[in-house]
Amino acid sequence: MSGVVFSLPESEYSMPWVNYHTHCHYCDGKAELEAYLIKAIEKGFPACGFSSHAPLPFATTWNMKQESLQDYVAEISRLKEKYRDIIQVYLGLEVDYIDESWSSRNALFGKHSLDYYIGSIHFVDAFPDGTHWSIDGSPDLFFSGFEKIFKNNTQKLVKRYYQLIMEMIENDHPTIIGHLDKIKMHNRHQFFLNEQENWYHACVEDALDLIAYKECIVEINTRSIYRHNQDDLYPGEWILKRIYSKNIPVIINSDAHLTGEIDSGFTHAAAVLKRIGFKTIMVLWNNQWRECAYSVTGIEEKAFSINKWSR
Repeated sequence: MSGVVFSLPESEYSMPWVNYHTHCHYCDGKAELEAYLIKAIEKGFPACGFSSHAPLPFATTWNMKQESLQDYVAEISRLKEKYRDIIQVYLGLEVDYIDESWSSRNALFGKHSLDYYIGSIHFVDAFPDGTHWSIDGSPDLFFSGFEKIFKNNTQKLVKRYYQLIMEMIENDHPTIIGHLDKIKMHNRHQFFLNEQENWYHACVEDALDLIAYKECIVEINTRSIYRHNQDDLYPGEWILKRIYSKNIPVIINSDAHLTGEIDSGFTHAAAVLKRIGFKTIMVLWNNQWRECAYSVTGIEEKAFSINKWSR
């Protein structure tokens, strides 16, 4: 295959990043697919994966509509071919696990050849009127559900959240586990969860043991850093230390909703991982997941050939 030489000087792309958690205009992202690729190419990315919020059986303001899924798949296929000599493009989805009735095993997703998918929990049970409750919405919505569904019982809520995570891992075996401890998100608005309590550590340990057994990849999601001005990643540093001790593979993702966010927070995340002791992060390259060395400025994978590729 003939290669395409980037116009950037080598020093700017010799230590590239990659991102596989990217939201576009098909869901709640703010730009079209191609705009992300152009930005990724400008930044010297050798690969980029898209993971729009997959359709759900009920209406939301951020998930892709079921009738748009085929167009999403077709457009990514077109872009794969258009940019095949410049950047590797991967088709993914971020699939919400609701319960056994709606997950990645749904026939709607099975008929498409996904390169990977991110399994996430955004919804935990429902209000008395049957409306599904999102833990990832506004603080008012979160604490309304916390009160009306879980009677302000932190243990009941958090244990149910991790129960759903474990059901998702057991039943669906996602490629990537998205923002593992997302349940802590609204602690910054109103403290309700003490992460140092033994019962919470037990919830996390059980989930990590199953992740290790199923050989899933844990996402280091940087959105809390650059979007919500939090000090902690998803998952937090104490959980990352446990992940390291269990030899669970990790990947750095930005959960981008804007083109400029495709590598936001990566330097911070890489520094945290280095401090803990992680030697590699996972990269999807030439259609295979592989462990790659990295630094705080990018990936040091020798297999990357920026100017000419073999597949």
